[in-house]
Amino acid sequence: MRQSVSTLAEIGVVEPSDIDDVVGRVSIHDDLGTALTPCAAVMESIVEDAEVKSACYRDIEAVIGAEVLLWSATSNFPMTQLAEGMAHPERAVVVHPVQTQLIIFVEVVAGEHTSEETVTTTMRFCDDVDLRAVRVRKEIPGFLWNRVWFSMLREMLHLVDIGAADPLELDSIVQTTLRAFVPVFGPLQMTDLIGHDTLRDISNALYPELATDRTASATVEQLVRDGRLGVKSGHGFYDDNDQRVAELTLKLYQVARQLDSDSA
Repeated sequence: MRQSVSTLAEIGVVEPSDIDDVVGRVSIHDDLGTALTPCAAVMESIVEDAEVKSACYRDIEAVIGAEVLLWSATSNFPMTQLAEGMAHPERAVVVHPVQTQLIIFVEVVAGEHTSEETVTTTMRFCDDVDLRAVRVRKEIPGFLWNRVWFSMLREMLHLVDIGAADPLELDSIVQTTLRAFVPVFGPLQMTDLIGHDTLRDISNALYPELATDRTASATVEQLVRDGRLGVKSGHGFYDDNDQRVAELTLKLYQVARQLDSDSA
């Protein structure tokens, strides 16, 4: 944690003199009652397992007041599912951070029983701390960004699976192409430039050929079997993760910082 805050200081997010103060605001407890007293809201960010999360919520509710909000950082599960068994499901809402090294924005997703007051208070809190919040209008698994992101990943991995592209070369051309146009306009604005009649014709011809995999790609399954888990094991698609990780981390902080400044 200290290293992360020190990196933030290097790029000007926090003052170097404030590092000890920032780190000192975090306390570690092995008792929920002690950790959550007093509080106005609880952010759950534990393992992505619906049953484990639901059990955690019941434990949290046992030690907090009825007025305390419960936020989940889940990247996939609908709050309606997670809140089953809660005494006060009206106070529970998904607040999913979309982030690199800094949070770019959060997706706020209400469940069937989430009260409008909970959503309003959550959105107001985000605004108060200068955090962009996007309210997802329909409760769907994966919400917005992960559905966009994983649809692209599915197609890229499919191309690797069928031998149509070298994974590192594919990575490079996607990065280069997105860097060329995304800073100027979003993908949907690009369709205005293409023309929706042209988009329709291409879609009708190409969609039947795109990946429709319902499970992880064969390439990913093989990487897992080989113990090539990415940065956590030192090897994945790339073999020089140990050397690259520090440099990449700093770059991610810098890009996230610029995005934050541009949106201010």
